Amino acid sequence: MICLEKYRVYTFSLLAILLMASCTERIDLELDTTYRRLVVQGAVTSDSVRHRVMLTTSSDYFANMASPRVSGAVVELSFDDQILTLAESPFLPGFYETQEAFRGVPGTTYALDISQVDVDADGQLEEYHAESTMPGGAELDHIDLRYFSTPIIKGYQVLMWASHPVEQKDLFGFRIRKNSVLLSDSLSNYTTFSDDLFNSGYLPGFPVGFLSDDDPRQRVHPGDTVTFELESIDQAYYDFVSDAQLEMVGNIPLFSGPSANIRSNINNGGLGIFAAYSIQRASTILEP
Repeated sequence: MICLEKYRVYTFSLLAILLMASCTERIDLELDTTYRRLVVQGAVTSDSVRHRVMLTTSSDYFANMASPRVSGAVVELSFDDQILTLAESPFLPGFYETQEAFRGVPGTTYALDISQVDVDADGQLEEYHAESTMPGGAELDHIDLRYFSTPIIKGYQVLMWASHPVEQKDLFGFRIRKNSVLLSDSLSNYTTFSDDLFNSGYLPGFPVGFLSDDDPRQRVHPGDTVTFELESIDQAYYDFVSDAQLEMVGNIPLFSGPSANIRSNINNGGLGIFAAYSIQRASTILEP
């Protein structure tokens, strides 16, 4: 009798599972609209350029259009004893630029202030603030290309020789160009690196990129010039990139809990990042 009851339970359970699996009825989920928040994307670098800040607002998860730009804001950049007011581009709403080109200096703290905006449309003007100190200290020596071939992948490794102070923690970003075309043109192609595991003071022949023969954009031919950009970044920018890339990959395992919010250095509930980082470059030409 006990065995018969167990058989009935197992049979019922199996039928229930089959019925659930065969259900194809469409289910519509009503997702609440979240409140809008300011999204900042801006940087000051050691290049002599007009530095830019882009302001947008957050949008719903399933929105099928670009995030709205924020126009008419007052955007100020301050450092040392200077205060620069960024001008909004007449051709690109939401893009604010310094009126003159200048080079950022390692060791300098740059502060970004944004005002005269009402992102959540509650009738109250908001203010936002962020700071970043430009790191320095690392010295890029040179790069080299070495061919790497396996049954799975073939291409050129980009190797870096660089020194950095052992007494400080260094965080880096890597970008690669081929014949002046930026290959690291998206967040998924941008690489960050911490010296926590390699704090020897010198990185001889350290691999910083791979140019695949199978990718027409990356494939290198004799006479091509490959340029490597070493960016010395701060902890906030490193955390932002790491969180954003993890969000792009998705949760593993599949049914794990929701990920945490992407970290930001924008106060007052703002999203995004304001970063100050120094850039060094080294190039090499692939010989025939």
